[in-house]
Amino acid sequence: MSALGVHWELLIVQLIAFIIFLILLWKFALGPIVRTLDARQDRIRDSIEAADRMERELAATRAQNEEVLAEARREAQQIIAGARENSEQMISRAQEQARVEGEQLIEKARQTIQQEQHQAWLQLRKDVAELAIAAATKIVRHDLDPAQQAQLIEETLQQAGDRQLDA
Repeated sequence: MSALGVHWELLIVQLIAFIIFLILLWKFALGPIVRTLDARQDRIRDSIEAADRMERELAATRAQNEEVLAEARREAQQIIAGARENSEQMISRAQEQARVEGEQLIEKARQTIQQEQHQAWLQLRKDVAELAIAAATKIVRHDLDPAQQAQLIEETLQQAGDRQLDA
């Protein structure tokens, strides 16, 4: 094979050097590069899984937030409805109380008017009685003719009117 330019000794040495080079290349260059690439691929896979996990957790959190918001809205509606009902009840009670108080005031005013009317009738009867007695007393004391009686009655009525104005 020497005629071809191949020397066995050199070929074996070159083959041994090439094998040593491959071993060294694998041990010091390709091995760490492959390990680094594998580690990086693992980290990327872990990051993708973590991102998927976080996305699922985020979706669960969103769903939970939506449920909480829906519950809060329902509670707010219930509170508003309760407040509306309470205010309507308070208004109804206030109207009923005002109606009752108004009726009581009207009844009290009627009673006061009736009492005052009764007092006025009593006072009128008393005044008429006093006038009648005064007129009768004057008539009995004097023997008067009809013109004097009329004049005496007029004077008595005039005195009674003056008393009314004084009272």
